[in-house]
Amino acid sequence: MHAAIDNVYAVILAAGASSRMGSPKQLLVWQGRPFLAHAIGSARSVLAERIVVVLGANAEAIKAAIDLYDVSVALNPDWADGMAGSIRAGIQALPAKADAVLLMLCDQPLINAAHLQSLLQAWQHAPERIVVSQYAESFGVPAVFPAAYFAQLAGLTGDRGAKPLLMQFEETLVKVPLQEAELDIDTQGDYQRLHAHKSDAADACGTA
Repeated sequence: MHAAIDNVYAVILAAGASSRMGSPKQLLVWQGRPFLAHAIGSARSVLAERIVVVLGANAEAIKAAIDLYDVSVALNPDWADGMAGSIRAGIQALPAKADAVLLMLCDQPLINAAHLQSLLQAWQHAPERIVVSQYAESFGVPAVFPAAYFAQLAGLTGDRGAKPLLMQFEETLVKVPLQEAELDIDTQGDYQRLHAHKSDAADACGTA
């Protein structure tokens, strides 16, 4: 089976307060753009305007700094209660015609459009199954969830995000190797490692 992606939507979670970072990580700069703008750009490359961005903490500052003209914005007033509330807000903002959702974080800056395309292609070949990113000894988002799982996503609670749901269905997951998903930026140390990664990549190109 080869499903179309015309009715697949991205939901980008960007509602957190970035308490460990000390400033809104949605606005941290990577390759000349804020993290959130980078995530939106990658999603736009594969899903055009079918993008929902979930905001919560620092929503006004983020909207002032990033052009959100061609995406849907969902506000999560309960952002302090954890990531599950943001997932719920994103799912509730999807149109009824949505066949699947590409669930993304705003703080995985090494993820690019090609990575997202690989996940979508895997889902097209198995549209009834959840497709996840596999990295190190774990797996998680970015991930594609068919519409059959929307109600369960909307029923999540707490701050573990979609991981409990993924663990519940681990035997049937489609796992796509994606080492870049391992780095999510929560602290200044993470941000420094990100820039070290950039330096390492530049050095590798210089010696190739």
